[in-house]
Amino acid sequence: MKIITLLSLVAVPLCAALPAVPVEFAPHPRLAHTARELADWKADASRQAELQQVVKKAEALLAKGLTVPEKEGDWFFYYACPKDSASLVPETPERHVCPTCKRIYTDERTVAAYRTLLNYQLNRDCQALALAYALTGEGRYAAPVTGALLKLARLYPTWTRHDRWKRRGLLAVVGGRRYAQLLDEAISAIELSKAYDLIAPAVSEADRKIIETGCLGDPVREILKFQSFAGSRNNHQTWFNAAYVASGLAIGDEGLMREGIDGKAGLLWQLEASVTVDGLWYEGALAYQSYAMQAIIATLEAARRVGWDFSSNEKLKSLWFGPINLAYPNGQLPVFHDSDPVSLDRWKGLFQWGADYFKDPVLGLYAGKPAGVGAVKPVLKSADLSGIGIAVLRGGPATNPVCVMMDYGAHGGHHGHPDKLNMVLFALGRELVLDPGRLSYSVPEYESWARTTVAHNTVVIDERNQQPDTGKILYFADTPDYSAAFAISTGAVPGVVLKRFLVLSGELLIDVMAVESKRRHQIDWVLHGRGAVATSLPLTDRKGALGSSNGYQHLSAFRDGKGKEGIFTFTPKGGKAHRVYCLDSQDSTWVTGEGIGYTLRDHPPFLMRRQKARNTVFLTVHDLSGLDRDLKIEPQFQGGSDREPCEEVRITVTGSPAGRCTFSLDLRDQATPVERCRIAF
Repeated sequence: MKIITLLSLVAVPLCAALPAVPVEFAPHPRLAHTARELADWKADASRQAELQQVVKKAEALLAKGLTVPEKEGDWFFYYACPKDSASLVPETPERHVCPTCKRIYTDERTVAAYRTLLNYQLNRDCQALALAYALTGEGRYAAPVTGALLKLARLYPTWTRHDRWKRRGLLAVVGGRRYAQLLDEAISAIELSKAYDLIAPAVSEADRKIIETGCLGDPVREILKFQSFAGSRNNHQTWFNAAYVASGLAIGDEGLMREGIDGKAGLLWQLEASVTVDGLWYEGALAYQSYAMQAIIATLEAARRVGWDFSSNEKLKSLWFGPINLAYPNGQLPVFHDSDPVSLDRWKGLFQWGADYFKDPVLGLYAGKPAGVGAVKPVLKSADLSGIGIAVLRGGPATNPVCVMMDYGAHGGHHGHPDKLNMVLFALGRELVLDPGRLSYSVPEYESWARTTVAHNTVVIDERNQQPDTGKILYFADTPDYSAAFAISTGAVPGVVLKRFLVLSGELLIDVMAVESKRRHQIDWVLHGRGAVATSLPLTDRKGALGSSNGYQHLSAFRDGKGKEGIFTFTPKGGKAHRVYCLDSQDSTWVTGEGIGYTLRDHPPFLMRRQKARNTVFLTVHDLSGLDRDLKIEPQFQGGSDREPCEEVRITVTGSPAGRCTFSLDLRDQATPVERCRIAF
């Protein structure tokens, strides 16, 4: 299966709206499990140990009892130490300690966040007990669940709407009652719907009405009432839709189910609005793609209980293939925007579900299944993922696959970062140039570092963060000898044009970053690498700070010097050297130091080139061979002085496996494809 097949998945139109035929609700249980499925489980000899574990867990819960917090909860990210992002540990319900720095927290925000964690646990405990009842028929497992759901139904109208910004009442339009956000209310509704559905046969008719109204129906309809304030085109809406469908199935409300699928912001609308032609979630953060997919799976699981099937919807299916096109050669995924470092292995559960739902053996391979007939993992090639706006260049020998990505497109909404023309790089078996992702929402550095431009591998103008912008690609090529991408941003910095040209040829990466403006600016080119940094340049310790805000306050351990050319070698512990040749059209101040990586304890090195100019070009050649060799780099700039923009850069490299090669890169906006990139070996 070729990559072009993956990218063409979305060419098929979406499924039509739901049929008008009324839904026939089967007897309870009908959501997480049906009576037939439970009977098969009990009769399956291979699942007896699993059944005993369910009963054992339920017995432990009976002995412990269920805790139903009577007061409102707050944002669960607040249950962490702002100093080091460590999750807190409760000593009592009102006293909580950081396991790292030992600081004690007794403030109401922390205590309320802890109540949210207790509510999460209550939801899980109710499901565990309900499953034990459904498998054994013993009412003592159902009774505490019934009691908890009745208590939640009585408490719900007594709680005030509130959000994590301390707004209350009608001002808390995206807040909740039991929780501080509609998102948590939706997830809770799904979990409690599963629990209620399993114990419903043991619940009296009078209690059913109370639970179905006060514990499930009213909270879900309140989400529907306020959902538009959350924006609709986001991952939260996927969970709202899942809540409508799951709770609608549990309480027998067909209208709610249809709202979650075919409503104004239902699943079918979201597939059109939020999934790009590349099969990627529009926010550009793979953490939120997997999060949205979990909600979509919950929606589809409930929908198929009433015969609604969407397995022929190719836009839906593309969500499973999109991340594959962004994977590094080792399966690791890039950490763009509000995301975290993960690999495709962490997606095995999603791939398994997709393989079963879409009956696609290729997805089964990513879930770890043996290859079926005709099932082959796609050969990933360089690609311009134009819907999300990420250029992916792949190359290098089989023994050293190389992958570089440039983020030029959509900002990503609320979870996007000010990082236009940012790049990440994989070679020598590991990620060599990184994006820090989101760290943790609970620490101040999320805003003061992760969401700054200097934390990324691009240019910073006047130490200010970029503005949200959608750049565009002017050139993309994938040939047997090289792959290349040239992108431009005109809105990230008012009055400044940013251009980046990447060419990957074997184990060489040519990186040209151009800045064009009519007035002088301080321009900082930044690269965040891995490993110890060495250079032959005469750098000296720098005592002064590089800046005091917009992320600069987190840079440290400075050494600096001046010049137009420099060679820097990054050597990761236990890894091979990544050599970086820097050749600029004008003199730069070179600065090395440390920033912040994936956690507050991670301090990867950075390299900065600082200039004050109107127009300039930063030329970088990455030697990704891992060999201890010196390349001869001869640049020629046509323009690129302070007075005029650069029109062309010619780079001659001697000493590579190809011997001698010359790259001629045209930076003019209107250059033809033939003029844009010429390479002579």
